[in-house]
Amino acid sequence: MGRTIKLILYFFAYQFAITYAILIGYLVWKHTLEVPTLDDPVFLNLTLAGQVISSLAIGIHLAWAKYAPLNKQTLSPVSSKLLIVCVLFILGMGAWTNYLNEALNLPNTMEDLFAKTMVNPLGIVAVVIMAPIIEEMLFRGAIEGHLLRKWKNPVWSIVVSSLLFGLVHGNPAQIPFAFVLGLALGWVYYRTGSLLPGILMHFINNGSAVLMYWLVDDKDATLNELMGFGGAACYAITGVILTAVCIWLIGKRLTPQPYCWRKEETENNDTTNEIK
Repeated sequence: MGRTIKLILYFFAYQFAITYAILIGYLVWKHTLEVPTLDDPVFLNLTLAGQVISSLAIGIHLAWAKYAPLNKQTLSPVSSKLLIVCVLFILGMGAWTNYLNEALNLPNTMEDLFAKTMVNPLGIVAVVIMAPIIEEMLFRGAIEGHLLRKWKNPVWSIVVSSLLFGLVHGNPAQIPFAFVLGLALGWVYYRTGSLLPGILMHFINNGSAVLMYWLVDDKDATLNELMGFGGAACYAITGVILTAVCIWLIGKRLTPQPYCWRKEETENNDTTNEIK
């Protein structure tokens, strides 16, 4: 777990360092000691730009240090059928997890930030493009991939990486959903060994959230309010069925054998010994 903890610390260190550098620079520029709020459009844009920059920095670090190796396997395009099923998988999950999230009614401590992020070009880049790529590199490629090679039971590798993925979001309204999403992304990564299906799923998940925010007039409306109680329930049940079918297809038809993590580790160790 030492390497996993170190990677999480890197994740926060880059974010904090760049965020505070932007804050200090802003205070110096404005000749003030008063901490600005996100209602200041200049500071908001700087903050969102900082998120994009910190994501780039983390991604470069992961790739350069080979924590998340980018090779033929991890960037394997897999089959078009698998990618289509992955899209349906994440859409199905979105239906029932959103329904449950509303039922739980957990406090959303980042609601104001989300509202500003969804309508800002830099925020959309950070959420829809950067987050899927960098978070999949970190939580699936670097953390889960490492745990899969070290631990005998892949279930624990998927659960631990998913739990960390949920917790780092830091928002009570997001944590349960992010954990469940992480389980799906982690399982697909375990089955395929490729980051691309997870990146696509992550992109669809975040992109659909932004799209729905733009399409719905009442931003605070729930599924029950938009569809009615029966319509929302049917929507959630349809999502459960679609999720189950996609899991069956991926597990039984499209990837009949999970990617062999221990074989790769053995081959890598043998190669290293030969070089030595």
